[in-house]
Amino acid sequence: MQTETVLNPTERVTIIKFTPEQYDAFPLSSTAWLDWRLIERNRDREAVAHAILLFPFISGRLSPSRGCGIDVSQPLRGFFSPRHVLVEGVEMAPARIPSGTRTAILCDGSYRSAAALGAFEHDLAIRLSESTYTTSIGPRNAIVSSNFGLFARRDGQLNAILPTIAAAVLFAEDLGLARLVLPILELTAVEIDLFARLTMLLAAVNIAVEAPLLGVGFEALQEFLASPIGLATFLSERHQDRMHPEDLTDFWIAKLLSARSGGEIAGEKEAARRLRELHEAGAVLSDRERGLIMPDGSEQEPSIDGPTSQPKTVS
Repeated sequence: MQTETVLNPTERVTIIKFTPEQYDAFPLSSTAWLDWRLIERNRDREAVAHAILLFPFISGRLSPSRGCGIDVSQPLRGFFSPRHVLVEGVEMAPARIPSGTRTAILCDGSYRSAAALGAFEHDLAIRLSESTYTTSIGPRNAIVSSNFGLFARRDGQLNAILPTIAAAVLFAEDLGLARLVLPILELTAVEIDLFARLTMLLAAVNIAVEAPLLGVGFEALQEFLASPIGLATFLSERHQDRMHPEDLTDFWIAKLLSARSGGEIAGEKEAARRLRELHEAGAVLSDRERGLIMPDGSEQEPSIDGPTSQPKTVS
């Protein structure tokens, strides 16, 4: 896969151009774009962002137009394991990799990201949006208008958020980012190793990545969720393509957790029923989320051990 970052003629939209080669797959879109002109584009971070965004599709070689440094090439190759991807344009001379100080929570519009925003200290929340016309970056929020979401796989919470991670890496220098917090509650068996490789890859470009909700039980998670009405507002703002929050599994998962916490048996059963209907209609649920709608209402065991940091105290 040959990749390049360019600006469109208006010099406002940043485009990642890519050319699939013999062993590569073809994404749903012929280009990836985000509505913003990036001021600083470190060569190594650019190559890493390309690799993360196009991760599901690269199988032969990765050829970023500006190349990458020798210290980044090895974790780039390892990121694609067990695929044997050749990284081209490697320069032996060392180059400075920038660093930052800010922590960003990556928001995927899920109940998990709503809980993360309420549970953990952060400087900035970043989310992708396909329904907004322009990117909006404020002191505490960055809403990035982009089609990066078209490059996501849906078989796992980590796979689904890889495009948002790629966008955060591209913005990292301009926004002074040092740490990314992912709203991941569980990993599939394949994603466990992928998360370890992703952590090593981002560390090579001075970005830490954490998933502090990983392995947290639903009962503990519910403490950091807003009321169903508040969560409905959260979901409506982040899923403008949907007519009603009730169309989303995230709404009914939160509704079920709230009803269970309050001992509302009828509400819990209704939420479980709606979740089953959405799941049967094709909505994706993780292993533990499917456990919520099992006849006995039991929660399945998490894939790996619990969180790496503790939630803050919420008053």
